[in-house]
This record gives sequence, C-alpha cells and structure tokens, in this order.
Amino acid sequence: MTAQKHIPRSVWHGLDGTSYDNIAQELESEEPSIRKWISVHAIYKYSFTNDLNQYYDFIHQSKNSRYAAVIFTIPTETLETSDGIDDRDITIEKIEAMNSEDEINTLLEKLDINPELFTTPWRCEYPL
Repeated sequence: MTAQKHIPRSVWHGLDGTSYDNIAQELESEEPSIRKWISVHAIYKYSFTNDLNQYYDFIHQSKNSRYAAVIFTIPTETLETSDGIDDRDITIEKIEAMNSEDEINTLLEKLDINPELFTTPWRCEYPL
C-alpha cells in the first residue's frame, strides 16, 4: 500500500496562512484548443459583500465553506486575445466545497489528481 500524497507543505502553508488565497495546477486537456486547471481557494479569506460581481460565481457558490476546489477550462484563443477573464470565458467542470485539508486530499485522490503538483498561481499560468 502506498502512502497518500499531499499538497507540498510550503504550498499548503501559503494557502492556509496569509500568503495567498488559492493554489493551482494545470491539468492535461483532452482538447488542444482548451486549457484546463484545478484550483483550491481558501474561501474564508474572502470578504463577501452584496455585490455579486465582486468575485467569480464559483467563489460565491462556496461562501459557506472553508475551501473550494474548482476544475475549469478556458479556450486557448481567449487566453491569447483577451485582456481579462470573466465568468463567461470559463467552463466549470466541477466545484467541490470542503472544510479541511483531509477532505481536499480525499477529493484529489478520488479524482486521480496528484496533490504534489499544486503550486502558487503564478507558477502555473493560472489565468484567474
């Protein structure tokens, strides 16, 4: 039996500490004209107001949880030609709200996503 993989400690502590509000990794896309990512957001770090345009829809949908994992795609052409990405540009494949690191690791294992590949958003060309 192999040990369960985990998000690297330095990346996790950055997410769960004060450094950043999400971590991400690019996933392999089945379609060459589309890029795909998974991101884990620390929802508790967001300050919600009544403005529904304040954050992406998936952030608002997860506001009663501590964390949210989202898998989404964006057409490569949009990334190359747009000066900003909004909800209309992304296709959500999965949103999962969670409240602990253990729940995150269980989800990643179920989805066969390697948690060791998570990094800061700027290191994986995360577009949001």
